[in-house]
Amino acid sequence: MGVSELSTVMQGSSAFDALLMQCRDLACAQLDTAIAAMLAKTDDALSELATKTQNRETQKLYLAAKDAARTKRAEFEKLFHTRFLAEFQQRTNKAKKTGGSFSDADLSSLELSLVADDDLEETLKFNELAARLRRICEDEINALDQRVGVLLGDADLQSEANPLSPNAICDAYKHCCRNLIEGVELRSVFLLLFDDHVLDAVRSIYKAVNDLLVQNSILPKIRYGAPKKDRSKKKFKEVDAGDDEESPAEDMFAALQKLMAAAGGGGGGGGPGNGVGGTPLMQGAELLGSLTQLQLDGLAALGAGATLPTGPGGPGTANILHELKSSSVGTSMGQMDAMTLDVVARLFDQLFDDPKIPLGAKGLIGRLQIPMLKVAIADKEFFSKKDNPARLLLDTLGEIAIRLPADFNTDSALYGHLEAILQELITGYKDDAGIFGVVREGLIALMQREDERIEAEARAAAEKIVQEEALGIAKAAAQAAVSARLQVPGQALPGPVLEFIIEQWLQLMMLIHVKRGPVSEPWNRSIEVVDQLIWSVQPNKSTEDRRKLAGVVPVLLKSLTAGLQAAGIDDAVREAFFPELMRLHTAILSAPVKSAAAPVPEAPKAPAAALDFTPKITIKNPFGEGRVQVAGLEPDAEETAMNLSRHATDPDALRVGDWFEWKEKGGDGEESHRPVRLIFMTPRKTRYIFRDRSEKDYIECTRNEVVRRLRTGEALLMEEEPEVPFFERIMGGVISKMKGAVAAA
Repeated sequence: MGVSELSTVMQGSSAFDALLMQCRDLACAQLDTAIAAMLAKTDDALSELATKTQNRETQKLYLAAKDAARTKRAEFEKLFHTRFLAEFQQRTNKAKKTGGSFSDADLSSLELSLVADDDLEETLKFNELAARLRRICEDEINALDQRVGVLLGDADLQSEANPLSPNAICDAYKHCCRNLIEGVELRSVFLLLFDDHVLDAVRSIYKAVNDLLVQNSILPKIRYGAPKKDRSKKKFKEVDAGDDEESPAEDMFAALQKLMAAAGGGGGGGGPGNGVGGTPLMQGAELLGSLTQLQLDGLAALGAGATLPTGPGGPGTANILHELKSSSVGTSMGQMDAMTLDVVARLFDQLFDDPKIPLGAKGLIGRLQIPMLKVAIADKEFFSKKDNPARLLLDTLGEIAIRLPADFNTDSALYGHLEAILQELITGYKDDAGIFGVVREGLIALMQREDERIEAEARAAAEKIVQEEALGIAKAAAQAAVSARLQVPGQALPGPVLEFIIEQWLQLMMLIHVKRGPVSEPWNRSIEVVDQLIWSVQPNKSTEDRRKLAGVVPVLLKSLTAGLQAAGIDDAVREAFFPELMRLHTAILSAPVKSAAAPVPEAPKAPAAALDFTPKITIKNPFGEGRVQVAGLEPDAEETAMNLSRHATDPDALRVGDWFEWKEKGGDGEESHRPVRLIFMTPRKTRYIFRDRSEKDYIECTRNEVVRRLRTGEALLMEEEPEVPFFERIMGGVISKMKGAVAAA
């Protein structure tokens, strides 16, 4: 690259950076205005809420929130402004893969007091707030993700990584609430205020930022609502076995006709005035009326001897459309309708053969054979229009089905819920295709409730592993602080003192780290006590040091006693250790004073083996009653790095809600494929919880295990949206088989 070219690139990069900063300032200014407006309305809004409720505790809560908003308004506005800029910078640095200064760094992960004391329910509510904001502003965010991706040089910028994302806004607001508003219940009121008074304003902010980017020629022609990746542009372009590629809406059905004719399977049907074998022709409203009757009553409505076939998965898994072909209704169809029947029958054949769909789900989808046939007969563009509501419903059903466990069947509670919603379509669809959209929305809402139910059931397990992570981090931090003081060159440390620090005082440090954090005064004081204890047992003290030791010992003993009591350690430990400590101090005070000119021999170092910490340590439970064993964090960071280097999927990039194809081997050695969803990960991402949509147990994994599974292919990340929609994939299989028949003919 020449100098001039390099200069041009640098100028372009600089221009993009400047434009990104303009976007940041615009969004920040309007967010500041929205937050200020919200706080200005709190007096009236909360007073009104307080007067409407009869619950005295709730009234007190609203009034307390009103006082907090009034007294901390200026501080809240200032902190939100600062925090949003910090969230913006962190995400920008990460997207550009650059480091930030210490002032930009996110230190919230080190504030274990927040991790330990925070109610998991509150965290989930803030996450839901961000998700709801994303749904409200879906079109604007979709466009903004792509435009900001241009500025950051990342064409595949993930929405959560966008420095202007709902997550950035909600994280900034959460930080303000947790730092300025005391108590989960009080913060829940501020969450409600944001929902009521800020959420709607954010959409106009996103519109304004998009307008600014358009004015600066950043993707001015973007299509709102389009997915970030073109997920379906390669299908259906070769369906007519070599004919020119024309408009899908105009040509799909014609292409299918040609393939059917070429394969010698044009379906039944007679000429323009007759059905098969001279049967009177049935078409239009009369035909759809007969199909509606079949939809409601099954093939039994055709007369004696006609029954609904039953497959191995129960009713609905047999293709009744083949049976329909030879019925009086099938033989009375015109040529076009008969061919449509044949195509839809092949569509369901392909669906029933799909190995990714559990048998129980095939039974449910199979009940839609007649409704789908009616839609296809009434509107031949059904095969070409991607936004046809019946096609969209089938796509949604397919996406639900591939995320169901292989043993999904009628015994599952979810089966009954899905069946009830689909039954609304079977009994309610006559000629208004709008019902397909209503049913689809019902299915989406059902699965959202199902996922929320599973997450709610996992809260106890999630709280447990958050606590375990906090304890593991506390243990690592305490051990690191102690090790730094034990391994000082030239320092001697008697065995009883070394043992006391590692096995007893470490417990107190861990409790303080979990409850108060590593930047608290109690934490600093616990380390000072360790320093005092180590200094107090060092030999060869001068006369001045001995005088100092005599004054330090009473304070040291008092601090050690208070610390042991706070850690819940038995008095027997103190009673055994203090005499040993007194013996050491007495020996130091009574030893001859060394001459200042005399060389001081170097004290022996503590043996390396003596510095080994106990792999597991039992301490007073900081989260409840009794005592709890702390195993610590995974030690094999090197193995994690090695596993990660062999796989492109970084566990830090995983998100709650991601789906995985989980491969497992049974006792017989057979491999099974189980769709599971990531429903929780700890704040430091050391532990993960997965769950499928059955009643099976949760899957808890360490970070190493997740990385190993991703590397070996035992866990495959499923696409949030499939590369090819379900309907197109099934139709692609039908067309492939038809082409095979043409080639064979």
